[in-house]
Amino acid sequence: MSGTWLGTVSYLAPGKYTVSDMKDTQQQFWLAEDTKIIGAGTMCAAGTQCTEAKLEAAAKGGKLAATVLVTDGVATAITEEP
Repeated sequence: MSGTWLGTVSYLAPGKYTVSDMKDTQQQFWLAEDTKIIGAGTMCAAGTQCTEAKLEAAAKGGKLAATVLVTDGVATAITEEP
């Protein structure tokens, strides 16, 4: 699976997440060591790169809205929505 999704990011397992859109369609994805994770205030300061630990904590909270760019099932970029 490849594409760009906007929705709520949820934690599944270490390195594995889903993003759900407004219709609750879920797409699973994995993180890579070079996945860019950019915050907007919830995960970390706006416009700064966040750690996977910050992403995991925010995703477990269930209210992390983000745009996720996925290539072959692996997130290349996750950008938190303000």
